[in-house]
Amino acid sequence: MTRTLTEEQLIATVTRLTSTRLTEYLAAEIVIPEQTDQGLVYHSLDVARLELACELHEQYEMEPDALSMMISLIDQMHCLRAELREVLNAVEAQPEPVRQTLIEVIGAARLKRS
Repeated sequence: MTRTLTEEQLIATVTRLTSTRLTEYLAAEIVIPEQTDQGLVYHSLDVARLELACELHEQYEMEPDALSMMISLIDQMHCLRAELREVLNAVEAQPEPVRQTLIEVIGAARLKRS
C-alpha cells in the first residue's frame, strides 16, 4: 500500500514548501493531489516534484507557471528515456543479423541528418 500525505504532512516533509507556495503550485498544476474520502492526499511522486519545484524556485527565481512548464519537460524526458529503454531491450532480444541490420539503418539515418 502506498503511503499518502495530508497537506500538513506534505509541508512538514518538504521543508522549503509553505502553504502559500503550495497554493501557487496547485494553481500551476505542478502537482494534482488525489481526492479521497479523507480529503486531498499527496503521494511520494508529489513530494519529489515539489522538492524540485522549490529548489528551482529558490535557485533560479522561477515563477510557478515556468516551473510547471519545466517540470512538464522533465516528465516528457523521463517518458522518452523509458520508451528508448524498451526499444533497446527489444533490439537486444533480436537475433544478431537483425541487430546488425538495425545498426546499419540507424547509422545511415544519422549520416543523412548530418
